[in-house]
Amino acid sequence: MRLLDPRFKYIPAAHTDVAATWRRFGFRPTTEAERRSRKLRDDTAMPEDSPRTNARERRRRRRPNLTLAVNE
Repeated sequence: MRLLDPRFKYIPAAHTDVAATWRRFGFRPTTEAERRSRKLRDDTAMPEDSPRTNARERRRRRRPNLTLAVNE
């Protein structure tokens, strides 16, 4: 459908229900219980100064930079 099509019905942004649009496309907001469990999971996941994180940082630093070799 195009803008000049007589069937096109313009709805100003101030008159749209954003939540209804998201629901129409299948979005389901998270519940408070889901938010709490996700936060708890994130808080207990892994501290930033853990050996695993430090090992990952060391591997990242050890990775050589790629350079472009020019043959003359």
